[in-house]
Amino acid sequence: MKTTPEFHLQGGVNFRDLGGCRMADGRTVKPGLLFRSGVLDELTTEDVEILAALPVTHVLDYRDEAEARRKPDPLWQGVQYECVPANPGCWENGASPMQLLSYTVDELQASAFMKDLYQRLPFGNPAYRRLLRLLCASETPCLVQHCAIGKDRTGVGSAIVLLALGATRQTVVEDYMATETSLASYRERWLATVDRHRMGEKYNALICVFSARETFIEATLDAMESRYGDISGYLQEEFGLDATSRAALQARYLE
Repeated sequence: MKTTPEFHLQGGVNFRDLGGCRMADGRTVKPGLLFRSGVLDELTTEDVEILAALPVTHVLDYRDEAEARRKPDPLWQGVQYECVPANPGCWENGASPMQLLSYTVDELQASAFMKDLYQRLPFGNPAYRRLLRLLCASETPCLVQHCAIGKDRTGVGSAIVLLALGATRQTVVEDYMATETSLASYRERWLATVDRHRMGEKYNALICVFSARETFIEATLDAMESRYGDISGYLQEEFGLDATSRAALQARYLE
C-alpha cells in the first residue's frame, strides 16, 4: 500500500516510483530513489530533465541487447547505463521467451507459458544480481530498472527489491497489480496495431501476455519459497543478503 502520490511523467510507459510502499514494520520506501518502468524511448525532453534533476544516477535495462538497440534509452550527463538482459533465454541454453511465445496458440497456453517464465526469472539471474549489487553499494543510487513494458522482467526485479526491504507478500502483489492500470493506455495503443480477426485465438494469447495477473507474480513468490523454504532463504542464497546486509539496505532506502 502506498502512502505518497504516484510519480508521473509525460512520456513514461508504466513509469512508477516505489516510494511510499509500506513495509511490514511500518516504514515506507523513500520517494525519489527507486523507480520501475517500461521502455524509456518515449520520455519527453522535460521528463529527462526531471530525472536528471532528481538525480537518477543509474539506469538498469533488462531488455535483450537487440531490443535495446531498436529503442535506445535517452541518457543524460552523469547517469550510468547498463544493459543486463533478464530473459532466461539470454543466459540459459535455449530460446528467449519471445521466441518461445510464437508457439503459443491460445490464452491457456499463453498463461502456462507466463507462469513458467515467472517461475524461472528469479533464480540465477545475472540482471537481478547486478541490481542488488548496485543497491548495496556504499553510495545510495537513485535507480530506474526497466524492460519493454515494465511488467515481467521489471515486475520480478521490483518484487525482489520490495522483499529485500521487508515488504509483505500482499504489498508485492499490490505493487505488481498496479501495472494493470498503469500500462492500460499503452497496451490499448499497441493492440490497436494488430488485426484481431486475422490473429484468431492468438489475439487472446497476446492480451494474456500483455496483462498483469496475480497468478503470474504468485508463481514467482511460490517458487522462491518452494526452493528455499522462505523469502529470507531466497535472498540469502541468491544474493548473499543476510539479516545484517538487509538491515543496512533498509536503513538506506526506508523512512
